[in-house]
Amino acid sequence: MIIRVPDTLNVNNSENYNVSIRLWPGGLSFFGYIPSEKDSFFTETVSLDPSIPLVQSLKEVFFENVCLSYVYNALHVISVSDRYTLVPESVFSEKGKDLLFSYCFQADGKLKVLAQPLPGFYSFLLYGIENEVYEFMVRSLVNPQFIHFLSPMLSDWREKSMNCYPKQIYAVIHDGILDIVCFGQGELLLVNSFGYETENDIIYFIMYVCKQLSVSQLEDTIFFCGDKTMCGKIMPVIRKYIERVDFFAPKIRSYRAAVDQDLSMDIVTLVECGL
Repeated sequence: MIIRVPDTLNVNNSENYNVSIRLWPGGLSFFGYIPSEKDSFFTETVSLDPSIPLVQSLKEVFFENVCLSYVYNALHVISVSDRYTLVPESVFSEKGKDLLFSYCFQADGKLKVLAQPLPGFYSFLLYGIENEVYEFMVRSLVNPQFIHFLSPMLSDWREKSMNCYPKQIYAVIHDGILDIVCFGQGELLLVNSFGYETENDIIYFIMYVCKQLSVSQLEDTIFFCGDKTMCGKIMPVIRKYIERVDFFAPKIRSYRAAVDQDLSMDIVTLVECGL
C-alpha cells in the first residue's frame, strides 16, 4: 500500500502543498498540488480490502507512508458517502445535529455525524463517517478539514446555473450509488442519493426525478459523470425521452500533469476551484 508521491514532496517543502485524502468504498486516493506551480499536480490511489475494517486498513497505509504525517498548507479529508442530508441554517444547531441526521437515517452509534456549512445555500450538509475512522484521522493528521465529496460540486454547479434558464440535472454514478442533483437558475431543486443494483434501477430513478421536477424534454439538460461504462449504457436510453443529454469527462485544466488522467468530478472541482 505504498503511495507514490513526487520527489519534490518531502518534509522540508510539504507546507507549500494543498493535499486531500479521498476515502471511498474500497479505496483511498491521495492527491495534491502547489497552487503556484502548474506542473505540480499528482494523484495516487490504493485499493483497500472491504472485508477488513477500514480503520485497520488506514493504520497500515499510514504506517507505510510517512507523507501522510507531513504538515501541509491545506489538508482535506473527503468522505464519499450516500448517507447525507441538507439542513437549513434556521433549524440547525451543533448540539442537535445527531437528532437531525436521525430523521433521515437510522441511528447508528458507530457513526460520527459531521456538519459542513454550504455558503450560498443557507444550509448545512450533514453526513456520517465511522467514529473510529474519524478519531484515527484526527489523531494522525495535522489540521485536517473534513468535507463531503458532493460539497465542491454543489458550489460549482450552483454558480454555473445562476444565469441559465433551463434546469441542469446532474447524475453521478459510482460504486453502486447514484447521486442526482438538480439546479434551476441558482436554486437547488433536489439533491438525493439512491442505491442501485442494475442499470434499469438507474433509469427508473432518473426518470422518476425528471417527472417529479417537471423536467422539459426539449430544454433541460441531464449531465452524467462517474462510471463511464455504466453511463455509456444509460445515456442512450435516457436520450429517448430527454433531448439534451451530455457526459462530463472531468479534466483538470489548470495543471498540465493531469491532462491525461481519469479523475472523479469532486477531485477536479476541488482543485479547479483552488480549495
